[in-house]
Amino acid sequence: MKKVLVVEDKMEAREVLVRLLKEIDEGTAVYTAENEDEAYCIAMKKTIDVFLIDIILHPEQTGDQSGAVFAQHIREVEKYFFTPIIFITSLYDSQMCMFHTVQCYAFVEKPFDLEKTKKIIMNAMRYHTEEGQEKSFIFHTNGLLQSVPLHEIMYIESKDHKLYIHTTREVFKIPYRSCKKVWEEIDSEEFQRCSRGTIVNMRYIEKIDEPGRYIYLTTSGTVIEIGSTIKKSFLDHFKKRLF
Repeated sequence: MKKVLVVEDKMEAREVLVRLLKEIDEGTAVYTAENEDEAYCIAMKKTIDVFLIDIILHPEQTGDQSGAVFAQHIREVEKYFFTPIIFITSLYDSQMCMFHTVQCYAFVEKPFDLEKTKKIIMNAMRYHTEEGQEKSFIFHTNGLLQSVPLHEIMYIESKDHKLYIHTTREVFKIPYRSCKKVWEEIDSEEFQRCSRGTIVNMRYIEKIDEPGRYIYLTTSGTVIEIGSTIKKSFLDHFKKRLF
């Protein structure tokens, strides 16, 4: 699933770009931000494959090029060294500078030529940003800040208003946080929700009983039930991962 971040201060322009992205691929995860602060938070929490950035995010400020400044900061993040950046702009004179300093993939001039814009985005979406191999999940427990490498987490479950993180070594109990929220924070294709209150690391699945809706994990012998409403999407993702 491709992840695209649209950074555009005008709601109408954001809606046009989101619609184009969904026309290209309905399954694309599209995130939107109207300023650089919102965009940076999203870029740090997620792993973005393509950026669409309006150069002028604060038109009320004379000479504003905050979108370009944001792009320069993004290039300083290691995982985004080569991620395609498409600038949305009417500032033709700034183009050559941006090609050199930010290594811009393309420019889209306003007002949009919809077909031309769609082709540019389609080509850029062929790229995939690699996720860091040593990514960790950070959380607070007993007043301490702890970090667990994602590859050590077998599954996470919510129970009795607590969240339990089951790793290959031990179980951590932390104050309640919704599984959906934690899943979004982890942002890894290896982890999938198999029920409303459970997230499983796909690499630890030994076998699945489809009729009975049970997952059997390797080494631990743990059996996890798959939620009836999530069953189809979970199995589709599991099969896609296998092949």
